Amino acid sequence: MLALVAILCVTVVALSSHRPASPARPALVQPEVTGPAAAPQTPFVPALDPPTATPAPASPTATATPTIHVTGTVFIDPGHGGLDTGTVGYTGDGREVMEKTVTLAIALRTAALLRAAGATVVLSRSTDTLPGLTSADLTPDGQSLTPPGVLEDLQRRIDRANTSGAALLLSIHLNSFSDPSIGGVETYYDAARPFSAQNLRLANLVQQDVVAALHDAGYTTPDRGIIDDADLQTESLGALPTTYNHLALLGPAVPGQLQPSEIPGVLSEPLFLSDPAEAAAALDPAMQNLIAAGYARAIEQYLSVQHP
Repeated sequence: MLALVAILCVTVVALSSHRPASPARPALVQPEVTGPAAAPQTPFVPALDPPTATPAPASPTATATPTIHVTGTVFIDPGHGGLDTGTVGYTGDGREVMEKTVTLAIALRTAALLRAAGATVVLSRSTDTLPGLTSADLTPDGQSLTPPGVLEDLQRRIDRANTSGAALLLSIHLNSFSDPSIGGVETYYDAARPFSAQNLRLANLVQQDVVAALHDAGYTTPDRGIIDDADLQTESLGALPTTYNHLALLGPAVPGQLQPSEIPGVLSEPLFLSDPAEAAAALDPAMQNLIAAGYARAIEQYLSVQHP
């Protein structure tokens, strides 16, 4: 989540925090992380049992998934970066886990798989930075983004996606919730766009293939399903109207404030950093490879139908 995040995306991207309409799916995000929280004392959460599979290599690899073939261009957005840490979680033994670090690692692994399969991949960032950041985006102390700065960062990501020639956009984030026992995989899409059917199809593929990759490896992390961002209740931080119940990265235009994405896209939240067990798994290269393999498989399936 953004240190100042205002983006729903649990951590996410609509300049807001969100609360699901149904109590069966609790609020998944704390809008701001102001300092290290006490490390949860839960030593183990059974929602993410360790697998018995052999761990995958520690570096990005093109061999962590069955052979796939992908044609076309894909845009991948690792959430946050630089001074924007995103949500911060802690493992059971107190290790700090920053969202920005894990999203980049998963994105690079996904890009490696897709490139090896024949795709062209464009990333919104490939290092621990916020490309295009200016002093006007920062608070006076220079330590965090202002709400308009958050929106400007999102707009730069959208603009890069729109000029990339990509057939789809995949934004990678990590979840957080006040209850450390809550975990699982979620995928967000926007049904208010002209290409809403493509958004929905991509969301279903990403969700099912990431969950399948984890379950096939022996993990029991919950499948929390796909979510239409219009179902989220948002709290504006002043950069977008309070009536804008969408993730900025995926949603429709706001005249004079937000130019929207022009390609189908989803925002994936494969783990909860607020769950100590899932935070520990997020640091594991084997887990990062499994998630990347799920993304690569979903993208292959999506593009094989979009571009026979």
